[in-house]
Amino acid sequence: MIEVFEVTTVPQGTVVIEEGTGGAEAYIVARGELEVRRTAHDKSLVLARLTGGALFGEMSLLSRAPRAASVVTCRPSILLVGRKDALDAVAERQPDVAVQLATHCRRRMVQNLVRTSPILSAVRAEERPALVERFETRIYEKGDKLISEGSEPTGLHLVASGEVAVVRTEGGEPFVLATLGPGDIVGEVALILRRQSAADVVAVHPTVTLHLTIDKFMSLIREHPTILVELYQLAVKRDDETISIVAQETTSAEAEDYILL
Repeated sequence: MIEVFEVTTVPQGTVVIEEGTGGAEAYIVARGELEVRRTAHDKSLVLARLTGGALFGEMSLLSRAPRAASVVTCRPSILLVGRKDALDAVAERQPDVAVQLATHCRRRMVQNLVRTSPILSAVRAEERPALVERFETRIYEKGDKLISEGSEPTGLHLVASGEVAVVRTEGGEPFVLATLGPGDIVGEVALILRRQSAADVVAVHPTVTLHLTIDKFMSLIREHPTILVELYQLAVKRDDETISIVAQETTSAEAEDYILL
């Protein structure tokens, strides 16, 4: 395993990984210190500090989604860099390596979501990891639908990695209402307001979500009613935004027709 890694020295202040970019490398910190940062709701959040022995970058490598966070050196550091093709070859020869990486990735996803998800922040920090364990991991390829317009709600999706687009069809033409990334919830409007889905939700990149079924959701909110309050406020806000966007699109289309006539 160690033989497939290359050694590199990185100066202080170097952006080793940039949020939103693609990547085909994983890193191990041999010496030094790095900071993991993510932009959420227009704020830069520090997710973690990485020191000797820490593994990072493996999430994008395994999920094929864009990098979910930036990693910057806090002081000069020595890193071991593993390329995807070399790591894949190791995993083929040693299947246990692939299992351990997958287990590590889920644990890392949960840790990141616990820190960044506004919905999970509605419960006490010590309760969040156990709460997330009730969700089922689902994997979607680019273009796959998580939710179809007009469908009955099946539960909630918490985006763990990747990105999804909320797409509404009006007058036979699709338009994007919103794009959502790690930490965001989708499916809450139909579930909370008890209606069919008003839009498609489509994976923009290969995407991993944590899905909570309706029955588990009902059990969850009985134990943590503050989550229901947060979800209701989010559902109403998004429903109002959708109505406003659709009204603007309709007005714009009518104005264009008038000009053409």
